[in-house]
Amino acid sequence: MGSVIAVTVCFGVTYWGVVAWPANAFAQSILPSAPYPVGMTQVEFIDSAGGGRPLDFMLVYPAAPDRRDIPYKMFMATNLNLFKDAPIVADQLKHPLVMFSHGAGGNGSIYAWFGEYLASHGYLVALLYHYRANTFDSSALYVRNRLWQRPHDISLDITHLFQDKVWGPHIDRNQVGVAGHSQGGFAALLIGGAKVNPDLFLKYQRGWKDNPVVPAYLREQMRLDAKPVLDLRDDRVRAAFAMAPGDIQGFGMDEAGLRQMAIPAYIIVGAGDTATPPKENAEFAAKYIPHAQLDVLPGQVSHEIFDNECDQLGRDNYPESCIDAPGVDRAKLHEYIGNAALKFFDTNLGVRRQSSN
Repeated sequence: MGSVIAVTVCFGVTYWGVVAWPANAFAQSILPSAPYPVGMTQVEFIDSAGGGRPLDFMLVYPAAPDRRDIPYKMFMATNLNLFKDAPIVADQLKHPLVMFSHGAGGNGSIYAWFGEYLASHGYLVALLYHYRANTFDSSALYVRNRLWQRPHDISLDITHLFQDKVWGPHIDRNQVGVAGHSQGGFAALLIGGAKVNPDLFLKYQRGWKDNPVVPAYLREQMRLDAKPVLDLRDDRVRAAFAMAPGDIQGFGMDEAGLRQMAIPAYIIVGAGDTATPPKENAEFAAKYIPHAQLDVLPGQVSHEIFDNECDQLGRDNYPESCIDAPGVDRAKLHEYIGNAALKFFDTNLGVRRQSSN
C-alpha cells in the first residue's frame, strides 16, 4: 500500500488518499487550456459474439459546431450545452477517454452534465446504456442477477471505440478511465480490478432467484454462477471515479477483494445518501482499496445529486430525483464534482495541458 496522507477538500471534508499514480510518460498530446464546445451523438453496435445484442452509448466529445447551431434540449434536463451530432474537433490531438456506467435502471443521458464537463476539457466520454438494465429496457435478469455484464460491456465498448474509423483516431489508447454512479460505481471498481467473493456473490444471486415476488419466468432464467464475475479487470483502464458506489458488501465485495483493486480510485458520496449509505459502501471501499481517495459531501447531499439538473417538467414528475434538500445547490456541487474528476483523471492518466498563463 502506498503512503497514506490526509487531505482536506474545499467542502471541509477529510478524505484519505495516496499520492498521485505515476503519470503516463508516453502521452504526447498537450491539450489546450481554453474550453471546447461539446458535441453529443448516439452510438450503437452489435455484439455479434454475445448473441447479437445491441450495445448503446451516448458519446460526448470536444466538437466544432457550426456557428448557427443551437444546443440540443435534453428531456427533463436543464443547464446543458450540447450540440447534437456536431463534428468532432479537428485539432490533430489524441484525447483521453472516460467510460461511464449509470445506476440501476438509469441511462447514460442522466449524466450528460458530467460528460459535458469533461468533454469541454478535451475528453471523449461514453455514457453507457447498459443492455436490459437501462431506463428504456430494464429487466431484473440483468439489473439484479447478471451484474458482471456491466464491466464486460464497458470493455466491449472500449474496443469498439478504438476500432471505429471516426472516433478511434482521436483517442489516446493509453489514457482511458472509467466512472460510474451507484451500481455503475460498483462496476467501475470491478473493471479496475476489485474482486467479488464468489460465495457471497452466490448468496446474493440466490436471494433474488428465490424471491417469490420476482416473476417465475425471470427466476428460471437467473443463473447461480459466480464465475463470470471473478475476473473483469481491463488493463486498458487506468483510473476509476466512483460516485456513491453500491451495494459494495451486498454484492459480495469484501475486504480481501477490495485490496485487489489495481488502479487508483476516487470515491465520492453525499453524507445524506440513504440509497447507498456511505459507511457500508463508499467508506468501506475506500478503507481497503490500496490507492483510494474518499470524498464525503457534507450535509443533506443525497444519492441523486449526481444526476442532471432538472427542468420544471422533471421536478414535477420526479421530485424525489430532481428536488434537493434545502441548502443543497446541485449546480454548485456539479462544478465541484466535475472539477474533482478532471483533476483526478488528468493526474492519473497523464494528461498534459498548455499553461493558462
